[in-house]
Amino acid sequence: MLVDITFKTQSYHKNFDFVSENENFITEHDGIVTRVRIAERKPPLIVGEYGFSVWNIGTGTKFGVNFNKLIKEYQVENAYSELARVIKNKAFDIRKYNKIVIIHSLIIRADFRKRGITEEFVEFLYRDFYDEKNAIIALVRPFQYNSIDADYYTNQKTVPVRENLKSFHDIVDVPAIEYYSLKNLIDKKDTETNEYKLFNVASNCGFTRLDDSYLFQFSPEKTINRMTEKQNHMEINEIQ
Repeated sequence: MLVDITFKTQSYHKNFDFVSENENFITEHDGIVTRVRIAERKPPLIVGEYGFSVWNIGTGTKFGVNFNKLIKEYQVENAYSELARVIKNKAFDIRKYNKIVIIHSLIIRADFRKRGITEEFVEFLYRDFYDEKNAIIALVRPFQYNSIDADYYTNQKTVPVRENLKSFHDIVDVPAIEYYSLKNLIDKKDTETNEYKLFNVASNCGFTRLDDSYLFQFSPEKTINRMTEKQNHMEINEIQ
């Protein structure tokens, strides 16, 4: 079990609209996944990063917010163009929920993939946001096919790396494309295979595809079972 993994999230709240009308009912969240290295006397190691938005549908509706209009204004982002499409096709009804959590991205270091980081991330969201009146939706699409993410992670984003616990100034900024081994993913040209692998990861975490879109909606059963198994494992270890 990855008992030394933590999630650190920054939230961005607005009480006034900056660009789009009623955008103050949306809270943006960016975060990093770190591996704590206390025993090694080293700073935390960044092993991934993520971004998600929380749309406060229930409160916004009380103030007459037209969320369908707001979604259309955000359609430059892939998650919202997909959301507009599934709403139009009646595959998803935002009116059923108080809040909608939309996961835009999750990037993980190559040496930490297939080690349960995605499952831990989903558990973190389940603990903080899920109930029957809140929906968690993920954009499940290879980052290289998302023009905004592809440009950001390959041309703009760097990752601060610090190995000295005593010095806060000994930091090296490593290009994200190198740090997360993204070029290896870009070089894999088989679109169908790339998508299938991500769809399988989403399914294993309890997500079900909405219509024929790249959006998947979360159901908690697999996460609850995983949490129960973890708890039982910890209790056995305590007895031993």
